[in-house]
Amino acid sequence: MNKKLFTLLILAILAIVSIGSVYALDLGSDDSSQTSSIGKVTIDGIDFNIPDGFEEFITNNTKQYNRTVDGVPYFSTIKNYDNDNDSISIAVSKNPTHKATQDTAKGVGGDLETINGIEGYLDYHPKNVTKFKSGNLTFTLTIPPYYSFAYSQDDKLVVIVTTDKDYLSEVLIEEPSFFGIRF
Repeated sequence: MNKKLFTLLILAILAIVSIGSVYALDLGSDDSSQTSSIGKVTIDGIDFNIPDGFEEFITNNTKQYNRTVDGVPYFSTIKNYDNDNDSISIAVSKNPTHKATQDTAKGVGGDLETINGIEGYLDYHPKNVTKFKSGNLTFTLTIPPYYSFAYSQDDKLVVIVTTDKDYLSEVLIEEPSFFGIRF
């Protein structure tokens, strides 16, 4: 099983979906009175808090991804939220035969950090500009900078991608623990 390939695949999906959700919909609506408060959401049994002003990105509502990496099946549930300038994507992935651990989260990359009592791996991804050429046409894809935080909980890999690091502390809900053991 190639854990690093799997985690890189999840990160790539999250980056593309979350960044695209921020920039894909600008329908010219200037109804700034439509701020919502989603609050607590549960994705595959894990609770998160969505900050005020964010709305669920309907086009990418809840995606179920079933992938096989090196013959091992992975199932991911991804939800995306955005406001006028920022986005938050949350992926919860599980494998029916392999439990995700902190080593799995480490494979996503980043430095070990604790946010709201949750130990995981925080990584910063700088702006990336890629040019593609097809015949006489040249396309430029610009991915703005974003942060990712990966950790394991309940034998699942959780990856949160956001355009603003401060949102991580708002999204993560500290779990009750007793001497470092989560309930």
